[in-house]
Amino acid sequence: MSKNVEYRAYTISSTPLQLLGKNEWRAEIEISSEREGIVTAEPYTDDTTYATEEAADTHGIKLGQAIIDGKAPELSED
Repeated sequence: MSKNVEYRAYTISSTPLQLLGKNEWRAEIEISSEREGIVTAEPYTDDTTYATEEAADTHGIKLGQAIIDGKAPELSED
């Protein structure tokens, strides 16, 4: 499952990652934008694990919105 969501002139692409050998998922997103014909994109990941792919996907979208709004919790930029 993966989602693309438009939010405040950005596209948040969520592609949850299943942890190897486990039934756990981690949110992985990419935030992209286009300005004057140039597309820029930044990947982000969160170390929190989720029991389902859907939960990780939902959290990824919310995380992307928080990053765009400048309210992101501590995270890592890939």
